[in-house]
Amino acid sequence: MRQALAERLWAGPLDDPAAPGRALVTATDYARVLPDARALVAWRLPLDLPSLQQRWPWSIDLALLSVEAEGDIAPLRRAVETQGRRHGVLARALWSLGRDTEAIAVLDALDQASETYDEDRATRAELLVLSDREAEPLAGPRGALLSLVSTWRRAGAAALTRRVMLDAPSLPAHPPLWDWLIDHFVQERDLERARWAFDRLAALVPDHPDLLAHRIRLALESEDHATARGLLESLPDASRPWRWTARRHVQLLRCLADEIAAQPSPDYAPLRAHADAALRLFPGNGILSGLYLAARELTDPWDELARDLAQWPDRNAAARTLVRLGLPDEALACLDAAGMVAPDDRVRLRLRRAEALLRKGALASAAEALGPVPRAAPLAADHAYWTAEIAAARRDLAAARAALDPALDSAPTRMGLILTAARVAFLSGDATQAACHLARFRALKTAQRGSPPEDDLRDLIVRDAADHPDGPGRAAQAFARGLPVFRPVDDTAPIPQQIAHYWEGPRSDALDRSRHAWAKQFPQTLHDAVSARAWLAERTDLAPLFDQLTQPATRADLFRIAFLSQEGGIFADLDEFPRHPVADWLTGARAVLVVEEGHATIANNFLAAQPGLPLFARLLRRIAGTLAVTRSPYPWWHCGPAPLTQEALADRDSPGLRFLSQPDYEARVSTNLPFPHKRRPDHWR
Repeated sequence: MRQALAERLWAGPLDDPAAPGRALVTATDYARVLPDARALVAWRLPLDLPSLQQRWPWSIDLALLSVEAEGDIAPLRRAVETQGRRHGVLARALWSLGRDTEAIAVLDALDQASETYDEDRATRAELLVLSDREAEPLAGPRGALLSLVSTWRRAGAAALTRRVMLDAPSLPAHPPLWDWLIDHFVQERDLERARWAFDRLAALVPDHPDLLAHRIRLALESEDHATARGLLESLPDASRPWRWTARRHVQLLRCLADEIAAQPSPDYAPLRAHADAALRLFPGNGILSGLYLAARELTDPWDELARDLAQWPDRNAAARTLVRLGLPDEALACLDAAGMVAPDDRVRLRLRRAEALLRKGALASAAEALGPVPRAAPLAADHAYWTAEIAAARRDLAAARAALDPALDSAPTRMGLILTAARVAFLSGDATQAACHLARFRALKTAQRGSPPEDDLRDLIVRDAADHPDGPGRAAQAFARGLPVFRPVDDTAPIPQQIAHYWEGPRSDALDRSRHAWAKQFPQTLHDAVSARAWLAERTDLAPLFDQLTQPATRADLFRIAFLSQEGGIFADLDEFPRHPVADWLTGARAVLVVEEGHATIANNFLAAQPGLPLFARLLRRIAGTLAVTRSPYPWWHCGPAPLTQEALADRDSPGLRFLSQPDYEARVSTNLPFPHKRRPDHWR
């Protein structure tokens, strides 16, 4: 029954979802009923569990299904207490429901005569470790694994790595231990040691069935998609995906997403179709759920996706996606509806709330939402990351460093921590320390991919700050030290209440969502390469230069500054999504500029200016001169925020220049959203 039903689910939703359950409740063979009932519950298909439990009241496994299907602990508690065994199953169920104190209490007075005493005792030790409390040591391979988990939670990733390297010769040939180590090192972004752990597992247990899955994962993490694809295609049942494991679907989806993104005209419909089908087979798999939501980001209207997320069962995953869609208030409402969850997940919900508040510019509330530092070192490192991000946004750089320093000692291979530390050092005026952090990041990326990454904006601006006193790096550091005070003016030529955009090629639904939102606030014009060139040819002598530029981003940057220089108004990238009105920013202003959170450069994704403002005339001359002599311009550096920051510094104290911090901007406009075009190979990043 299970294989036939899986094939039908792969093909699409069942016409009568209750039919399999109705058939099962009439069956009398327990050995057949239990696995079929597990499958129906896993597939979230209707099933009359009370009838089955009444027929087999002694079945703890059937009682457990009520927890998984409905969160109902009563049948399981009754079965366990009646039989006096498998208390660990009850404890784990309580733990999953967020009742951790009760879970451990269930295991406090175990009966040594019980047939499941050893397993229940091991479960108690595991839950105590996950509670960051002292646990009775366990003997054997399982105890060795639990001891490593305890080290990681108590002392952090660096301490665990030191211990594993010292104890490696004596670590047992226990596949779960090595599986966990591989997963741990990948999560910590230590790909070099993840490969080492894989090699040890392959040597110790050469017939381990998960070796190929580990090999595929390591290829994906190394961005070696050709190897991953080749290994995936070597697996059996290629034409029968309903027989695959959830892990295989995850790996195929990751591979497929990157392959589609590399195409000149990406079509993510196959990704969405596979994610749909895989999630019907494994609706409770969190990783598949995340990939499904990511596929919908790439294919669906974002307003439609946001409506569906209001009922999504995983509130943290839903909130994460809502933040990515530029909807922090909706993300907060989603988190408000979260039920009780396991202890670590409670911390993750707090961090997600802080992220949503940060993305709506509510910095004080974001810092408060973080709550106390968790006892578990890995979660403390996560907490430190968001503490530092919020502190950096407030320009409280001392607080950011205080959070980052112990976290980097504990988790020295987490790339997010390293990059935040580099930013904080740069914003503090210490380009040398920033360069050290970036060198560490480069070393980790080289170990991950097998080749060093190309320089990007981080490398360019840090190097510039170290070497050029009058460059954009030092200019950005000046803005990091504090925003100029806005002095309004009463000009006869205010900033025009109009907005312009530039876009080449097809527009996604997500981009049109932003376009429609801006159109509600201002009269709007949308330019493409043809109309922009015509405008330049009519108003300037820049059309020949525009023709020479091969990147859409450089053409857009040249046009936006030329347009603002002459016509003024607002010029915004189409991937900026306004949630609230911004017209009052223009009042009393000759220009409105946003100081970016990242490196305190002036953003060019939202600009507003009077026509003929000298700042933009100078900027246009600088950009045009640079582009005319640069063979392969890097948009951000040669015609984007870098030169804009230099020119803005010269006028920073001029009346009428309104400088917004990024939190001020994000209080009304969502930015840096994951629009599908940003995955394309021709995107400027």
